[in-house]
Amino acid sequence: MSEIKNYILLHNSRLYKGGLKLNKRILIGVIITECHIDFQQEILRGIISQSFKSQCDLAVISPFHNFFSQTSHKQTEKRIFNLILSQRFDGFLYDRSTFYSDEIKEYIDGLLKRSGKPVMLLDSGEHKSFETTSIDDCSAFETITDHLIEVHGLKKIYCITGPKKLFVSEERLKGFKNSMKKHGLYYDKSYCYYGDFWIQPAKELAEKIACGEIERPEGIVCGNDNSAIALSKELIRNGIRVPEDIAVTGYDASPEGYEYSPSITSYSRPNFQLGAEAFRRLYRIITGRICNKVPNENGVLRVGKSCGCHENVQLIKNIQRRSKINSSLEKNFYYGDMLFDITNVSNYADFADRFDHYTYFIYKMSHLNICLTRKYIESSSLSPADKLTFNAGDDLKIVLSKSSVKREPTPEYYFSSDDILPVYSKKRNYPCAYYISPLHYNENFFGYSAVSFGKDPLSFTALYLQLINYVNIALEQVRIKSFISRVISSTNKVLLYDEATGLLNRNGIENEIKNHINSGEKYFECIRIQLTGISKTYYQSGEDKCRKILFSFSNCLKSCLNDNEICFSWSDDTIGIITFNPDRTEKIYSLLCEKIKSSQINGEHNCNIDFTLGNCIFSSENNLSEIMHKSAVNRIYSYNISKSGDNPQFEKLCILRNKIMKNPENSWNISEIAEELYLSKSYLQKIYKSYFGKSIIEETIQFRIEKAKCLLSDTNMTITEISRECGYSSYNYFVRQFKTFENISPSEYRSSIKE
Repeated sequence: MSEIKNYILLHNSRLYKGGLKLNKRILIGVIITECHIDFQQEILRGIISQSFKSQCDLAVISPFHNFFSQTSHKQTEKRIFNLILSQRFDGFLYDRSTFYSDEIKEYIDGLLKRSGKPVMLLDSGEHKSFETTSIDDCSAFETITDHLIEVHGLKKIYCITGPKKLFVSEERLKGFKNSMKKHGLYYDKSYCYYGDFWIQPAKELAEKIACGEIERPEGIVCGNDNSAIALSKELIRNGIRVPEDIAVTGYDASPEGYEYSPSITSYSRPNFQLGAEAFRRLYRIITGRICNKVPNENGVLRVGKSCGCHENVQLIKNIQRRSKINSSLEKNFYYGDMLFDITNVSNYADFADRFDHYTYFIYKMSHLNICLTRKYIESSSLSPADKLTFNAGDDLKIVLSKSSVKREPTPEYYFSSDDILPVYSKKRNYPCAYYISPLHYNENFFGYSAVSFGKDPLSFTALYLQLINYVNIALEQVRIKSFISRVISSTNKVLLYDEATGLLNRNGIENEIKNHINSGEKYFECIRIQLTGISKTYYQSGEDKCRKILFSFSNCLKSCLNDNEICFSWSDDTIGIITFNPDRTEKIYSLLCEKIKSSQINGEHNCNIDFTLGNCIFSSENNLSEIMHKSAVNRIYSYNISKSGDNPQFEKLCILRNKIMKNPENSWNISEIAEELYLSKSYLQKIYKSYFGKSIIEETIQFRIEKAKCLLSDTNMTITEISRECGYSSYNYFVRQFKTFENISPSEYRSSIKE
């Protein structure tokens, strides 16, 4: 305790000078894992709420694993804890019990001791080096055992808790014993079982009861809801009814427990209060002052059917609503093309551009930063065998900065990991909280993601874990491709031209600029043209149509340029121009518009598509990626062929049409589609036909016939099989509809193809 007092005196002397507080906001580090679990989310909600009340910043160092098992991937992930050694932190809250491995606990303990900052443990027993804050699990567990005895009249009750000697496990077991003793009921060691707060020990207990190895009890109180669910499932599987034969209760009041049938009677542990109280105690150690408290949120008994009580209907509705929101996001995430899209790039700048379109999967996100280490960014000069490490003080760069509504400019400079994030050093009138999670792949550490939920004391969902896993895969792909590109370039085997447009690619334009620099050119003008209509065209008409438009547009653009002007492909939807002549932007735009309009006369070479145009002047010393970004920001002209994009439903309808085109055999029910898009049935049909010229039903039939034609010409399937493959339950109806559209029968069409 004398060390803590000395720290308070030293820290206060830094915070105060002449009785006035210096301009420095306290930054608290939170060391915790599995932040997506409800149990931890409630603790974090209490910590963040109390932190904001106290005008302090938070950095939650949040890996995704509990390190129960050891792999090279997890060994690399634990490098994120090197941030603990940053001098920017004023103290730490440490949820030690969320880490399952003794090895990782000792590793984190050692870093925290080296930091020299005060540490407050959460839910832990006595620790020789750190203070601890706990809540009364004993009384809460006594309450839930009382419920089985006093309300349901049970006498023979067993208890299964967590790992032996774990503080929270022993406290819950103690509460069970207190209740049994208070009511004069018999119990001994055979009534008490240690588990791991997970599935297997609970299943083993149920199997022993079912086979008669141990005597059947009237009720069982479980250390958490996971154990209660597993126990109930196994009892029911063995023909033992819950609660009629054995009543079961859980603990922690998880949504999963109440969604299970029978719903689990449990106790809503005051985790919010645990987090808030732990923060207040740490704040007092750091500052010597007491901060104002957030309102208390005490724990309560949550009754369900597993003990024989009735469910709380309103609680079920709330859980179902949240589950519906999560399942909707997960459906779009898992059935989307995100992984393919963000891995199909060759540099981190393109990765950031692609990933920008998928941040909406982070529910209620306020801000997101993707920070990569200098070692990663410069890794193309290394061998794939060289390992990317991470240590305190390493340089990082923000490659993607995204608020909930727009992408923000990223600074070109590197910042030190000692600062955690640049935002913590900026003057603000409000506190902030970020979740810092590692970006890595096997033995290579890339940097970290930092997500904030603004003023809301929230944590991320399980979907965020999978999102970042996709990011890790993409960054590893970029690293490998960068190395391969360098090797190919060094052996002069690089392809300098883009296959789709015939224009110079990134390698080609960089070589071309070097040639002009060597010839004495100093200043250039960069014009960036982004084909904003490409994505709509893809959803509306498919990939082939996009390729044709892109190729025609490139040819049209080349015809607008002078001999000494260079046109190049920057990405799938972006074309750049380098010119050495002044004031060319307006002339090129005007000429391009004229040629695009004239191209509409010949439908085959029509390149009429929405695009934006921006420019900037740069010198030979500037980086081309930086110049292209500045050109995008400095947007001057926008060319729009229609106002379809003004309707927020247009993008959704394009995606719907693309889905129908790819899977016409599905049963496309108008009512279900309208409900999914939150539109009335009549309005959906009206706007769909106004955009695409045909109704949903007409287009579905057309796409089915097109698919049938492909199968008739490319396969040996029978016409009956083809009719089923195309979504027709009736062979005769398929033949009639095919003949209506093609004027010949399917068999006649197949014969004509073979001829």
